Amino acid sequence: MRLSEIANRLKLSYEGEDIEINGVSGLDHPVAGTIGFIENKRMVADAENSVIDAFIVPEGVTLRKPFLVAKEPKYTFSLVVEWFSPYKPYETGISPQAYVHPTAKLGKNVTILPFACIMEDVEIGENTIIYPHVFIGKGSRIGNNCVIKSGVKIDDLTTLGDRVIIHHNTVIGGDGFGYVVHDGKNVKIPQIGRIRIGNDVEIGACVTVDRAALGETVIEDDVKIDNLVQIAHNVHIGAHSIIVAQVGIAGSSSLGEGCILAGQVGVADHVKIHDRVVVMAQSGVEDKEVPSGKILFGTPARDFMEQKRILAAQLRLPELVKRVGEIEKRLGIERE
Repeated sequence: MRLSEIANRLKLSYEGEDIEINGVSGLDHPVAGTIGFIENKRMVADAENSVIDAFIVPEGVTLRKPFLVAKEPKYTFSLVVEWFSPYKPYETGISPQAYVHPTAKLGKNVTILPFACIMEDVEIGENTIIYPHVFIGKGSRIGNNCVIKSGVKIDDLTTLGDRVIIHHNTVIGGDGFGYVVHDGKNVKIPQIGRIRIGNDVEIGACVTVDRAALGETVIEDDVKIDNLVQIAHNVHIGAHSIIVAQVGIAGSSSLGEGCILAGQVGVADHVKIHDRVVVMAQSGVEDKEVPSGKILFGTPARDFMEQKRILAAQLRLPELVKRVGEIEKRLGIERE
């Protein structure tokens, strides 16, 4: 593919020689004959010294090698990456080694690979791909253009929107962790609710999303969830939120729109986090309500700037203890 063809497909201008582009690469692993991207002027020297033959650059940046100018270089580069992806789609059709219940309804161009199990009254939308060893339980609804990777388990009465991607070995719809103590024993509370997942959601590998005790566990549109995340019963995650690896969200908590939970964040039960809240890595959220736009850090999680002041003060504790000891000594005060 020539650089001019890439520019035309992206509706962008380009400068320099109209060279042949054979793939994509980045500055950390540069490959000759490819196109890369940079996001600012600080990266110009690295780009010009790289074996990468062409770059996508932001407005106001030029190079001594061929380049395209884009308002959002990283996003534009992601489009080009898709064109050069080595991963080809599977042949459309239903494998004879898959089990599909006679009452299941399949849309056009559905692909179901070997050893998948589709139970009764399931509906699967157009162009959806079901990988091997996937289980989809009774009465579930899978939207159009979804990709369900190997080993995923989707239990009964789960609803997925369109363009949902679920990665390997994730479990959607396992029972919530609900028990009541009766006569000294832990008695299970039946978990009879459902799960609803919106459009354009992507869920990583080995994630668990528990069904609601009553009502719904909800993941709204355009939520992105990393690997190894636990989402408990009756949790509600607002649209466009990002949940990073090893986060745990306890039962009946909710996130507003556009929230970010960084790695290993813990959220206690019945917490209400409003829109655009950022919780930094390894923080623990216990306050029952978090206002919109807050940036939280620490355990228990506090306002980020307040927590920084607390940590700065803690670093002075050894010096302060020493000074207090000297003052007590001068005053003749004996410590207990």
